[in-house]
Amino acid sequence: MAKPKKLPLPGESAQKPSASSFETPQIKWNVIAQIAAVVVVVWIFAFLLVPYVGYWGVGVVGVLTVVLLGFGVYVYNLTRRQGALAEILKQATTDEAGRKAAIEKLAASGDNDAMNAMARAQLVARDDPKEAIVILESIQIHKADALIQDDIRANLGYLYLAMNRIKDARAVADQIKYDAGPTAKQKAMYAAVVAEAKARTGDPNDAKRVLEQAPVGDADVAELLPMIWRAQVFTFFGTKNRGLARKAMEGLVATDPNLLAPFVATKAATPTDVEMQKMAREVLGAANFQTKAKTKMLRG
Repeated sequence: MAKPKKLPLPGESAQKPSASSFETPQIKWNVIAQIAAVVVVVWIFAFLLVPYVGYWGVGVVGVLTVVLLGFGVYVYNLTRRQGALAEILKQATTDEAGRKAAIEKLAASGDNDAMNAMARAQLVARDDPKEAIVILESIQIHKADALIQDDIRANLGYLYLAMNRIKDARAVADQIKYDAGPTAKQKAMYAAVVAEAKARTGDPNDAKRVLEQAPVGDADVAELLPMIWRAQVFTFFGTKNRGLARKAMEGLVATDPNLLAPFVATKAATPTDVEMQKMAREVLGAANFQTKAKTKMLRG
């Protein structure tokens, strides 16, 4: 019989979370081509209808065209800024020196740009989640580009949850339009943050409804599944679906056993906490990982 592996439960420094990657808008030229084709057709019909409705129809089409062009310029500029950030962030994937260099470049650019600040917060969170929270809290979200406002909220909510600032996480989560993410990855991240915040503040049924809308079957969402599973653990404990909670824990331990460390090391303040901790230890044991049990006295 194989000797059980000892789970290297992270210490305080190792448990520090890093914010999840955010999705920024990409230019889809096929969609632009389709829109352009529709605009051309509309212009043709506008001129064909001049004998019947006059030139006011042409004027309306002209105004709509200007609006579309303005939006196109906005998206193009946003994408160019994203490209510049991507070049800086490539440094962070090389080694620790590259990550620190990327942080310094982003810091030198200041935090007036919301995307810049969010990217820096994600890199800083690996070593100092509290500082990452400070960076994200400094962003005036209502003044940021509309396409990334919920990304900022989701990153901030994720860090609040990881640091057990549950009330703050719920306040942020309530502002996230979790079903309106432009990509599957964004929708999944929003759903995970919102669901966990709801489940941990007494609304597990709402959390379950949120998770049901997460596109977990999408191939692009695979890297975010641990966030979904973590939210499921809290949600299904709240809805008394212990079997589903265990399945979510098994997904976490299969990805990385240390993902269960927060459940094992949690302060057993309630009977549910005790049960959650016990289940986490059982799942780890079934995966042949050994943890050091701790006994907590509960005050009734």
